[in-house]
Amino acid sequence: MFKKNKKREDNSKEAVKNSQVYGKQDKTKIEVNKISVMTEGEKKERKIMKRVALVCALVAVVGGAFYGGLSYGRLLPASHRNYSNSQVYATIGDSKITGKDLKTIMDPIFYSSGLQKLTESQISTYESTMLEYLVNIEVLYKEAKANDVKVTDDQVQKNYDSTITSINSKYNLTEEEYLKKFNLTKDKLKERIKKELMGAKYLEQYSNVSEEEAKKYYEKNKGDYEKIRASHILISNYDSNNKEVSDKQKAENKETAEAVLRMALDGEDFATLAKEYSDDSSASSGGDLGYFTKDDMVSEFSKAAFSLSVDEIYSEVVETNSGYHIIKKTGEKAQAFDDIKDDLIQTLQKTKQSTLMQELYSKYDVQLKN
Repeated sequence: MFKKNKKREDNSKEAVKNSQVYGKQDKTKIEVNKISVMTEGEKKERKIMKRVALVCALVAVVGGAFYGGLSYGRLLPASHRNYSNSQVYATIGDSKITGKDLKTIMDPIFYSSGLQKLTESQISTYESTMLEYLVNIEVLYKEAKANDVKVTDDQVQKNYDSTITSINSKYNLTEEEYLKKFNLTKDKLKERIKKELMGAKYLEQYSNVSEEEAKKYYEKNKGDYEKIRASHILISNYDSNNKEVSDKQKAENKETAEAVLRMALDGEDFATLAKEYSDDSSASSGGDLGYFTKDDMVSEFSKAAFSLSVDEIYSEVVETNSGYHIIKKTGEKAQAFDDIKDDLIQTLQKTKQSTLMQELYSKYDVQLKN
């Protein structure tokens, strides 16, 4: 069935829905969609090699969690899990992460929940995150030692004092209360702080990226920083209530998209066709999406759009999660180095960090125990 004048009944719903496809207006939706088109291997790598958070603020969170638990007048929070001190959760060479180590991180989380009971899934997620944190600290500390990275006793003491002061002022906890409640000692806490400081210092040194280094990368990969401008016509696979249509309706939608594509290829004005047939919020502007990069769009859309010459219409209907697209490229330009310099430096730093962590996990034979 060939349809005409199929317009939106709710522009706000349509804008949100379509941002999941090409998403220039909604960066959060872009990120969600980009993750959805990654391979399983990429997802696994991203999960394991998250950017390492090396901050002593975790200690302050411990104090805050304790105070939150006290405010309920409870000896134990609603959520709790016992850990055997001797159980090994991970090995890093000849070092071990035991239940005792995990307990010092997890107990404050339980206290922070107060009377709210965490699900088993939530607890397991926290455990996985905190275990990764402890492992990352340990491998970075080992590598920092191997590279003769130094921090002074004064630096450790300064950070220790700052942590205790923060706990005192924000949570009304004394140093003694905090250490006693979570079975810590000054020496143990200072040891953790020292490891964090050494690991953070090494990571910063290793992943430093100069402007000159970023410029060389940009020149070598300038094609990756191209922006194009395009217009599209969307025949949506969602109804006015943002519900996915039936398979039968999808088949009819595809027929409609193919008919509109033939008209566009035969020379009918693309902007006029977009205003008449497109279900997208860009229809009123003739389907114009403005300039965007490859990463701003889902892979199916980008692959088609970036393969075109200026003023060329893609010869096939392109299907995405939102429906069927007819795409026309209308312009192209390169992003200037100065415009992307800061983001590029951050990206290269993250790449160095991820690569380093992969290498260190292998070098120190990290084994996570089930």
